Amino acid sequence: MMKNKSTLAKLLAEEDIFVVHKKMDTAYFNAKSRELGLPIWKDEEMTKDIYDLMVCHEIAHALWTPLDMLEKAQVRKINHSFVNIVEDARIERMVQDRYPGSVAVFNRGYRDLTAKDFFGIADKDVSELNLIDRINLFFKKQKVEFTDEEKVWVKRVAETKTPEDVLNLSEELYAWMAENAPEEESDDEKTMSDPNGESGEGDGETGEGDGPTGDDGEEKTGEGDAPADDKGEEDGNDVPAGGAGDDGNDDVADDAKTEEGENSEVGGVESTGRGGPPVAETDTDANNAIKKLIDENASTRTYGRIPAIADDLIMPFGEILEKSRPSYAEGGSWVNAKKAEVAAMKDESKKTVAYMVKEFEMKKSADQYARAAVSKTGSLDMGRLHTYKYNEDLFKKVTTLPGATNHGMVMVVDWSGSMYENLKGTLSQLFNLIWFCRRTQIPFEVFAFSDCRELFIDPVTGEWPNRYEAKMDNFKAGDIALRSFKLLEFFSSKMSAKEEIEMMEILWMIASYYGFEADREIAFNKVGFPGFLNLGGTPLNDAIISMMEIVPKFKAETGVQKVNTIFLTDGASNNLDGVYDYRLDTDNGDHTAFINSLRGKVMISDPKTLKNYEVDAFNMTDGLLKVLKKRVPDMNLIGFFIAGSGRSGRVDKRTLSYLQRELSMDAIMEQVKFINKNKFLAIESKGYDEMYVLPAKGMEVSNEGLSDDLVGASKAKLKTAFGKSMKGKVESRQLLNKFVKLVA
Repeated sequence: MMKNKSTLAKLLAEEDIFVVHKKMDTAYFNAKSRELGLPIWKDEEMTKDIYDLMVCHEIAHALWTPLDMLEKAQVRKINHSFVNIVEDARIERMVQDRYPGSVAVFNRGYRDLTAKDFFGIADKDVSELNLIDRINLFFKKQKVEFTDEEKVWVKRVAETKTPEDVLNLSEELYAWMAENAPEEESDDEKTMSDPNGESGEGDGETGEGDGPTGDDGEEKTGEGDAPADDKGEEDGNDVPAGGAGDDGNDDVADDAKTEEGENSEVGGVESTGRGGPPVAETDTDANNAIKKLIDENASTRTYGRIPAIADDLIMPFGEILEKSRPSYAEGGSWVNAKKAEVAAMKDESKKTVAYMVKEFEMKKSADQYARAAVSKTGSLDMGRLHTYKYNEDLFKKVTTLPGATNHGMVMVVDWSGSMYENLKGTLSQLFNLIWFCRRTQIPFEVFAFSDCRELFIDPVTGEWPNRYEAKMDNFKAGDIALRSFKLLEFFSSKMSAKEEIEMMEILWMIASYYGFEADREIAFNKVGFPGFLNLGGTPLNDAIISMMEIVPKFKAETGVQKVNTIFLTDGASNNLDGVYDYRLDTDNGDHTAFINSLRGKVMISDPKTLKNYEVDAFNMTDGLLKVLKKRVPDMNLIGFFIAGSGRSGRVDKRTLSYLQRELSMDAIMEQVKFINKNKFLAIESKGYDEMYVLPAKGMEVSNEGLSDDLVGASKAKLKTAFGKSMKGKVESRQLLNKFVKLVA
């Protein structure tokens, strides 16, 4: 039901409002953050019609109640309950005018609420209630009588068009009721007239109710004067079901929205209280009654919406090359040596890559023919006609070969500090994969994710900005707050061959600098280093979210049918920062942006698919991968985890146990043996379609050729040796090997 109501709310609002279902006291609409909050109701108490009514009501606030309306009411000291009632009448009339089908929704919903004594009138004579209460009930689909003088006020309420009309009328009506309130009776008079001491502003029969025989109008209130500061505790936050507009969040409402079950009504508490000047008892009773519908046993939830990625999130490959060149311009012999290593690597891999391309094409063709469909045509095969006496199949046949699926690749590489030992192995694997994609004309993009501080240096001042403050400048409330990070576009099928080899050289020099080599000192002392390419943290979760927009764009631009999205990392992700929100500063009335942390059960809202996904804050990566899969159909999602450290690069039980907490230690130890022997391990993953664990040592690429001892060997022996050699080369190219099997 909650999913359906979220969709209904978005459709009615005609905008991508943020719909949340939380453990809180009442429904609300926050005009500042454009957030519609719906409580988690008791199933046995909440009917479909009531739910629909709540949605329609709050959407009406979203459409027509301005952000500053309640603030204006506070400044003018207009009774908040009066504003609620008059504004409700206005916006509910408007939503029913726009969506005629909602008329029946309101009729049925208020019928159900009345049956539950939502307005506290079951044991009361409606005609005895004061004018504002009867106006409230009248516009809530109740049968109510009014005097001729009162009908003027009812007509004015029905004709309000603007928020300013509502404020003015609320102010006038309150003043009129206060002025025409019956005088307080003595105890003896009360005993004679009404032992309960309750009444309204007029009963529909006695006129205005201003004589001694009329009901006293309020519950032990006396005459009363202006409302003064009855709204002193008003928080000015969210609009409850039955409430008026709002002005954003404050601390009271924020508590409600953080699922502590606090009151989230406009005004926080009753605005006038029992015993003051004119009181809208039905408004107060409704706010109290709605709390009884709340499911107190509902689990706590935090909501976060998938954000749109910033325009400057990606550093294009052209910019990376331009900024890196000065660092190696005077590198001399060391730079030349590293360039030579890349050239040799490419030359040594040519034969192996060409072999894998051939194997790929053969597998692809074999698969095509395996899926070939043979079907009969409607034409006779004249060559078989003479066999008609013993052959029933005389028709021509046609063989249809299905077209091969058009693949593309998007790879996302971990550029964190812990990768320093594995950079050379990772890059050598990556280079081979790129050369393969070039040969087979598979479109590709390769990004590295990084939160290195140098990426955010101000180009003018040379200073590091306050990244938290920068993030607050442009955001949408309810959006997940991404860390201050960048995607470095290392490679693209749009690059020229010259740009591609230059990028490989630059990255190889960085890997050499970070690696265990004697030439590290040479690099450090004689060659400048592009600081923005320093290794940093691991914003993997942020990168996954960014791919929800980047991968569909890549697919659309390249026209590929299937995208293979690959993540390569050697550790767990940093935590997401949280969710953007507003907080009301009660001292000056300003709204301050802040970030709520993600905790417990998290509902990820996807504005593209219009679906919510429940994930665990402590296992966010798997949950976000599932959302990515839903966002991008026709996608293979592959994970590579580099495990092991040091020169041996062996994988220990702790790493595998971390990745598979559900497995027994005996099972883990068997996996340790397998991966250290076979240089890879396929494991179950809750997020990836396929996930491989690779030992750090297994990242090395083999280019070893045939032994000189084979000179003069027989043809059979040479064939066997060549097969073994090529098998070793193929298997050592772990990324490429798995990718070929995937797309063939």
